[in-house]
Amino acid sequence: MIEQTFEATLYAPLFYSSSEGRAIRTQPTLSATALMHALGYRYFGMEKRYAELGDEATSPDYSHLADTSFFVTDMRPVAVQTDERTFRSTDFRSERHFTTNDPDIADQVAGTKSVPSVLENSGAAYQTMRNYVGITPGSTFEFTVWSEDELPDRPFFRMGIKQTGEIRAKTSDLDTLVLNKYLLSEVYGLSDELLAKLMERSQSFKRGNDPRLQHFVGPDPGFVRDWILPEVL
Repeated sequence: MIEQTFEATLYAPLFYSSSEGRAIRTQPTLSATALMHALGYRYFGMEKRYAELGDEATSPDYSHLADTSFFVTDMRPVAVQTDERTFRSTDFRSERHFTTNDPDIADQVAGTKSVPSVLENSGAAYQTMRNYVGITPGSTFEFTVWSEDELPDRPFFRMGIKQTGEIRAKTSDLDTLVLNKYLLSEVYGLSDELLAKLMERSQSFKRGNDPRLQHFVGPDPGFVRDWILPEVL
């Protein structure tokens, strides 16, 4: 099994729905589930799912990831800024959208200031506007991949809503692993006993407001190689 660690740099704004509502915010730690799809589509022949219907469209199902030949960490933030703002229509029957970095307009769309007249007169269009808070270009991350086939020294891939995030990476030395609890427990079915041991061998455990935002931070790399990887690969 090949282990590769990469330093990744973001070259275009990335929007990823860590939490949703009128405002959609992107947390600095990017989920391993998103990274597995990005790398899987580009380097591991993963089949794309263009449309889902019924319950599949609203209930996340990542069970197909358990059949892949690779496994990844979450993308640990090294130097991240999250001050990018974009507003766009969520009405997919239309291509209308606009973009701004003006925080005053962000407050207006979020409802904390009066609505701009151009939006107030547009009726239903205003109701389909939401405030996206994303990650700014130049932000850097670290991630590790275990696979049977080696990745290029400088992989390139896209992530996030509408694949706006353009990421280029280069190999680096391992610093800190971050493992996604949802991926380990719900996709790969690791036992509660093994997850408890992983927590004991980690520097900390980071909790979020969504089951997919729970992270084991800084687990012992030797324990991950000897006990976790045999369960997922």
